Amino acid sequence: MIQTVISQHDLEFRVKFQAGLLIKTSRPLGWLIGPLVFLLGLTAFGIPLTIFAVFQIILLSIPYCILLYGTNDMYDYEADKLNPRKSVPDTIEMETDFFPFMRKVSVVVAILLIASAVITLNLTNIFAMGLLLFFSYFYSAPPLRFKERPPLDSVSNGIFYYYAPVLLGVSYGATLLDIPVQAYFITVCVMGIHSFSTVMDYSADKQVGDRTFAVMFGKRVASVFAVMVFIITYIFAAFQGTIVGYFLIFCAVLSGIITVMPSEKLAKYFLYSMGIGFGVVAVFEVLRYIAIFY
Repeated sequence: MIQTVISQHDLEFRVKFQAGLLIKTSRPLGWLIGPLVFLLGLTAFGIPLTIFAVFQIILLSIPYCILLYGTNDMYDYEADKLNPRKSVPDTIEMETDFFPFMRKVSVVVAILLIASAVITLNLTNIFAMGLLLFFSYFYSAPPLRFKERPPLDSVSNGIFYYYAPVLLGVSYGATLLDIPVQAYFITVCVMGIHSFSTVMDYSADKQVGDRTFAVMFGKRVASVFAVMVFIITYIFAAFQGTIVGYFLIFCAVLSGIITVMPSEKLAKYFLYSMGIGFGVVAVFEVLRYIAIFY
């Protein structure tokens, strides 16, 4: 009887431990990125929500974040232990128990994402989901591991953070050929934000041997690339006078400051500001869409 009580206690502790690590791994701040970008795809064509779309939106929140960041944590584990800017639970449970569990959860999430695309019978949706999963996995996983192949690291981020999710949304009312040119410009801007993000981690990444954009090309080149894509997008994507245009100017100014003064600490705060700005723009556009069509 006592042994049964202890076993139940151990099971409850294990479940809570794994659930807690899943939440931590999924990066709660990232839960809204996929759904918001998906909704931006709907706003581009005024597409109403469907049951399939809602299902994919749910999958792009916590489940997808577990797959994306869980894969990253598993393949970066040894390097993260040596990295002073990262906190990795240095426990036996983390290495011997949690990673196999994480792999199983990630496989289940991948199957659900694939199934959500297949049941739509929509080739554009299936293609977008294929892009999302391919770049999400191989950004971190060998043998491709785009994370250490700049500028493919930034390209990957542009695809799985913006292009693929927005294309999933667009697919419910249009095709790949109908996606507006602005979406491609914004995708490149997301690549620029990623290249800029590597500036704040330059010293730590260089110390542990991570070949990021900034480590490979230098902090100034990483920030200059960001400045260029923001300015080019503002000029040629017809965003002048819009909230998106103001956001692009804001990002260009912050990136320009880091180009002149490549402070890693300042770059970190500027990146957070860009993230908040992107969230504000996305929420504004989604609310505008809801007000118009609902």
